[in-house]
Amino acid sequence: MTFFLFVLPFNYIQDTRIPIEQLMSQPENISFAFQPVFVAQTNEIYGYEALMRPFPYSPMEVITEFAKLNRLNYIEEITTYYGAKQFLENKLTGKLFLNSFPAAVVSDEILIKVRELVKGQLKNRLVIEILEYTKFNSHAFHKKVIQFKKSKTGQEVAIDDYGSGKNIDMECIDFYKPDIVKIDHSLIKDIHINKENQHRLNEICSVLTQKNISLLAECIETKEEYDYLKKCPIKLMQGYYLGKPEIYSKK
Repeated sequence: MTFFLFVLPFNYIQDTRIPIEQLMSQPENISFAFQPVFVAQTNEIYGYEALMRPFPYSPMEVITEFAKLNRLNYIEEITTYYGAKQFLENKLTGKLFLNSFPAAVVSDEILIKVRELVKGQLKNRLVIEILEYTKFNSHAFHKKVIQFKKSKTGQEVAIDDYGSGKNIDMECIDFYKPDIVKIDHSLIKDIHINKENQHRLNEICSVLTQKNISLLAECIETKEEYDYLKKCPIKLMQGYYLGKPEIYSKK
């Protein structure tokens, strides 16, 4: 008996996953992972960063698709409402870090839903983390400030990926006047042996601590990096060495 093997060309193989827009049209089914942020000197939990997990897609695949559609506002609304919802339902302690696109805003209708959901439970516990994905936008940020002042949340502002150049660094600091700055992973990796990065980190620490900005070292993956950073004026730490993102059961 003769067998024939038919091999389909690569471009013939179809993606059988549900379309991204269809997946995101049911945001109540989207999970969030929560990665802990620690106080550097005491190892106490400072809070958690909410990270969208739109299985079977990666977060960047979803962001890229909705950016093409000019609908990043919708992703921000999902993150704000369902990130807060799952954070509270799982009774996580400390502050909630919510990722925010510089040019995106949440509708007033969603903010009302969030206020009804939260009922004051996040007062002085909310950190709006400005991502590097798009350039900062004065109109969008001004509206966010007004909305959260109206909500009386008492939120703080954090800048993500500082030192990567993507957030235009000092210009970004002057614009947002953040409470917290997250040092980019490119500066943290092998910091214990990378002399150039040590020098850059020292400069950043010197400038930002004078501005009373708290520094958060992210993406710490080894004991050596952790031990070195504990000797620096770093207030907060985050990374796989300290604690991985965890998906809790949705209630």
